[in-house]
Amino acid sequence: MSCSDFLSENRDVIKNIEAEMLVPVNMNPEWHFVFGKPVDGWMDSMQEGKIFRMQKNTFDFDRVLDKEVNPEDGLEGVVYQEFEAESEGIAEIGVGCDWWFSAYCNGKRCFSTWQSGNKEGQFAVDNNPFFIPVCQGKNLLAIRVKRGSGSWHFCCGVIPFTKIPLPILQYGPFCNNPDIHKMGIRFMTCGKIGAGVKYRLKGADAWRMQWDQRHGQILREEFHSIFLDGLESGKEYEYRVVMMDPRSPEMHVVSPEKKCFSFSVPPEKDENFSFFFTADLQFPPKEHMKYLQAMLKAADAKKCNMIVFGGDAFSSFLSEDIFRCTFKTLQTECKNTIPIVFLRGNHELRGDHADQFLKYFGNDNGVSYGIFRFGETAFLVLDCWEDKPADSPNADYCKYNLDEIFYDEERKFLKQAVNSAVWKDAKRRIVLAHGAPYSQYDACETMPFVLQDLTDCYFAGKQPKSRLDLWLAGHSHHYTRSIPGTAILAAPDHPDKPQKDGTDYIYPVLTVGGPSETQKIKASAFRVDSTDEKLLIKAYDQDGKCFEEVAYFDDGRVNEIRSLPHRTFDE
Repeated sequence: MSCSDFLSENRDVIKNIEAEMLVPVNMNPEWHFVFGKPVDGWMDSMQEGKIFRMQKNTFDFDRVLDKEVNPEDGLEGVVYQEFEAESEGIAEIGVGCDWWFSAYCNGKRCFSTWQSGNKEGQFAVDNNPFFIPVCQGKNLLAIRVKRGSGSWHFCCGVIPFTKIPLPILQYGPFCNNPDIHKMGIRFMTCGKIGAGVKYRLKGADAWRMQWDQRHGQILREEFHSIFLDGLESGKEYEYRVVMMDPRSPEMHVVSPEKKCFSFSVPPEKDENFSFFFTADLQFPPKEHMKYLQAMLKAADAKKCNMIVFGGDAFSSFLSEDIFRCTFKTLQTECKNTIPIVFLRGNHELRGDHADQFLKYFGNDNGVSYGIFRFGETAFLVLDCWEDKPADSPNADYCKYNLDEIFYDEERKFLKQAVNSAVWKDAKRRIVLAHGAPYSQYDACETMPFVLQDLTDCYFAGKQPKSRLDLWLAGHSHHYTRSIPGTAILAAPDHPDKPQKDGTDYIYPVLTVGGPSETQKIKASAFRVDSTDEKLLIKAYDQDGKCFEEVAYFDDGRVNEIRSLPHRTFDE
């Protein structure tokens, strides 16, 4: 079996192990080979046998036999090695064998190919990497080997740190991309393995299985995105993560410990729901988590129906930071039940892993923009792209961007979206985007103008083609709330003059704060509560203090229950 005793006892340590955590070991050049089926307790003590030395970590056991080999005899043996370790802990080695082996270290079973075989016809130490327990000083490695039909090649040695694929959940699962008949499930496994989810209507008898697959083949991936469709709106579902054991693919491991997770599908009609929105948490990890935790707690986000992260989680895109900081905090404060909508900001287009964003956060159409319904509210998710053109000097991170191709694709999507029944039949319409077409100052003078070109033809004007109720944004790092139809902004301090004011717009833009040396509000978040007559919005700062509360009624009334000073730009 590939799920070894040592692994079973150390799952939490092994799934998070890094190269610097491994103990250096010094392998002994002398090995002992004992021919024949092993005796009881063979893995616990050294048995004397023929001594041999490997050349470049490789040896052929046929060379130590005194008889002609018949592959059908099922020849077996045990190879022993006493080696030194600098301290107690975990080390990593690799074995290649023609064709079967089972490895023990200090009496603990660590890895086996006894059922599956080596699977690689080119034998090398990195064929089968695995972790072993070591103590300071002497250690005993005992490996049972069985000959294959072609040879008895054996390779073993210390290898560079390798992340071993194991049926263990490393991050998640997280729900995402909700819709009235859909839900996405995402999670990261320990290495590239096949995985999926079993799900059912809560209380139902039969489970349904959905694999992470493409054209009928289960994908061996580290990160898994599974989209469930055809769900009953407004109903609660439960699900389990299923992982295939790489060494025995027929074995399906349900983790953790057959635990059931759950989610609720957005209702088709109900207007009573709430969601949390934040963006621009480009702080060091500890501050990022501290501020996010404070805002989630203050907004009582664990009782919200949806979490929206509006982009720029960090200064560049690295999925590991988002999972171990952003999503870990969300999971701690909100558990696994609340779906997350993750927008792409301009900083997610930066860094060596920027081209992987869609792999982790693309929707079921594989893109970063989309439209979905929550009750009778339609949400339009827009990707604001970079805040600099691709030909900008001294901005290497822009050179991979094909601006016009992206804008053209999103422009076509938007035309279809605003003319769809999902949008037109909605009682309310909300845009979720990293930037905004007005009320924001942009030093690069790009994003507001791109968004004006993209959306003004639908949403701008006193009598817009398509009425919009709310636009939530980030990007500018200045908290502001526009007063529609005016050049006035509600803000804690006098912000920079925006590229365009709100005199030609009837919908409000609310922008969260962000890292700034001059602003009082370094980070902020909104809790939006929808009822049958209004949207109630509360704003919280990085310490969890509620500093604004505004109600937008369907009949056009606005009630500023708690308001920041109104700022004009003719001062």
